[in-house]
Amino acid sequence: MDKQEFLPKNLRILSERAGTVTDLCRRIGINRQQFNKYLAGTHAPSRANLRAIAGFFGLNEEVLFSAPNDFRSMMDGGHFHLFRSLVQSPAMQLFIGEMLRAGGAAEFAGIYERYHYSSIYPGQILRSIFCLYERDGVLMHYYVERFPSLDGTGKVDYRFKYHGLSFLLAGRIFSVDFETIQKNEMTFSNLAAVNRSSRKYIFGVTSGIAATMMRQPVAAKVAMCFVAKGLIRKEHMQRATVLEPGDLSIPREVLNYLNSGNTSIDSA
Repeated sequence: MDKQEFLPKNLRILSERAGTVTDLCRRIGINRQQFNKYLAGTHAPSRANLRAIAGFFGLNEEVLFSAPNDFRSMMDGGHFHLFRSLVQSPAMQLFIGEMLRAGGAAEFAGIYERYHYSSIYPGQILRSIFCLYERDGVLMHYYVERFPSLDGTGKVDYRFKYHGLSFLLAGRIFSVDFETIQKNEMTFSNLAAVNRSSRKYIFGVTSGIAATMMRQPVAAKVAMCFVAKGLIRKEHMQRATVLEPGDLSIPREVLNYLNSGNTSIDSA
């Protein structure tokens, strides 16, 4: 399907979250009859109107042309009660204001392959798919982990999905997120971009705290390699899996980082 056909569906998703279409058009400054044509798919927005719509929702223009399921998944990530309450609190608004003045969010936005040694399958490397995006002036993220069955069938035994907030401070990315399928884990990450090569990498440390005594807290080094702009798509998801450390699809820079010193710090 032509990605141009995704736009009307995504505009309807945005309209659902913005109240009435009349109020939305008034706030954006777009004629309602014209906007109705965008929703119906009979007319495409001008570049100026597309920019106005994307800007109103705090999105990059290209994100509006994402597959609707992916787009809804990203938008839903900003509507969990805890995050909504947190972002709307006066103290957080002041903090976010300071972070926005620091700038630089746009250069990090996009899809990454995220690597770290698995705490579920010791000795193997988990490759998950991570997405940073900007919404309503706030840098947010979501990522998906998939653990294949060990019986060789290729079936996915476990799937985890995290949504969270990210903040830029002194050249670092600090993030906090919650697992939203099992709903039993919170993770924190301290990350930094590395510009030593033609490819964009982000290296750092992540720690997880599960709401069960069966899974102990763990901290591990994490490495992310930039893939593309936009939101996670099906072809990206297919690469989420668990790998042997010698797998040739893992970038050398990632392996060098993960294998230097200790790979994880397990709680005593």
